[in-house]
Amino acid sequence: MKDIVGIRDLSREDIDLLINDALELKQNKSTKADKKFKVASLFFETSTRTRMSFETAAEEQGMFASGFSGAEGTSVKKGEPISDTLRMFEGYGYDVVVMRHNLDGAARLAADILKISVINAGDGQNAHPTQTLLDLMTIKELKGSVDGLKIALVGDLKYGRTVHSLFQALELYFVELWLVAPESLQMPKWRVDEFVANTGKNVILKEDLKDVIPHVDILYMTRIQRERFPESLEGELEYKKVSGLYNLTAAMLKQAKQSSYVLHPLPRYKHNLEIAMDVDTTKHAGYFVQAQNGLFMRQAILKRVLGEGFRGVENAIKEVPLWQDLPIGEGSKKGEHLIYRLDNGTLIDHVEQGKGLQVFKILGLDGCNDFEVVPALNINSGKFGKKDVIAVHNVTLSPEQLFKVALVSERATVNLIQNNTVVKKGKVTPPEIIAGLVRCGNPHCVSREEHKEHLVSKFQVIKRQPLIVRCHYCERSFKREEFELEY
Repeated sequence: MKDIVGIRDLSREDIDLLINDALELKQNKSTKADKKFKVASLFFETSTRTRMSFETAAEEQGMFASGFSGAEGTSVKKGEPISDTLRMFEGYGYDVVVMRHNLDGAARLAADILKISVINAGDGQNAHPTQTLLDLMTIKELKGSVDGLKIALVGDLKYGRTVHSLFQALELYFVELWLVAPESLQMPKWRVDEFVANTGKNVILKEDLKDVIPHVDILYMTRIQRERFPESLEGELEYKKVSGLYNLTAAMLKQAKQSSYVLHPLPRYKHNLEIAMDVDTTKHAGYFVQAQNGLFMRQAILKRVLGEGFRGVENAIKEVPLWQDLPIGEGSKKGEHLIYRLDNGTLIDHVEQGKGLQVFKILGLDGCNDFEVVPALNINSGKFGKKDVIAVHNVTLSPEQLFKVALVSERATVNLIQNNTVVKKGKVTPPEIIAGLVRCGNPHCVSREEHKEHLVSKFQVIKRQPLIVRCHYCERSFKREEFELEY
């Protein structure tokens, strides 16, 4: 593997290898690369530390770095799709793209379409994996190990991509995690649910920073970023309500452990400092070492990406049967209910009340004129009280057609009927990868139609009962009742 798009793509072994590489580079000056590689520094969003550290890291290794900071003055402002810009740099002979973009999942788009390596330097609210790698490097350098620590993530946990990636990475370590934020800015529930499911460990939720300071080894402060809030009056009011909640001072750190450190991905916001200037001269200040480490970690990343690469995480797509047989019982449906009686065809039974029309639409039955389809809604059910039923006359739908039912209904069963008799009964389940049927519910996802990147949506099934799917691009997980269907 020769991309760094998200933390999920890296194993614990990969991360530890990069940390050790970076610490060694810090002790011993970097050597020039054997080849004069070309690095495309494509920052559709502006940046200081990330962009400069990558470009400096490239130049110190004898590489050529070029690109832009901000979309102003580029063809992006003329409406050029991301894919065209990326392919242009690939065509110019660049070896790696370092990319920042305001849309969640933009880096995954890049990795999908390019043959050269892609490094995600921040995509919207989603992820900032190289920041997380230098954060972990800094923690190891200051504390000797990440394992065994109590770590608090503080501030904007809802919109902040740095804490999203760090939270994800800490699944791989034996740590106690504290999430410190007002309820309106707390870590998204789906991220917490995934952390708990993947680790078997709970997190500690707090709102008052003073309650946390005496207990933790690492205070990871973040800036509450106005640019991540909705561009609306409600967004402005929400920002003003929370913008000054967490302001760490040297006086507050008198309650901290002697060996604890304060980290921050920077920049600080000078009009409302999350970390007061008087903290800079305390022994707890670790954020300038952290910023410096960005250079060495990004040197290590470039060397690995353009060299041996990573082992990566095995994520083989499993072939799953789309049909699960159920016992037929007596096998007769004759006269069971006149409104949807079938002599031959497909009967979709036990659909949750109110979901029948969704099944009807997702199967494309509303546009069929070649055969009779009867949606029977709000039917009495001895088992469920009420149900919806879809009767498709004289057509036997295949599992490849029917799996879509599982995107709408958890309890639906399918009966294939010949001569008034059920010859096959079962439940359907979606394939491991679902393309083009589910619209991402994240309005900032690059795959959304309104962003005009002309992508086919793509989701991976990560749990079947109850159904949970994850967007290929922005990595957000959705339960059945949360995602949107494309009819």
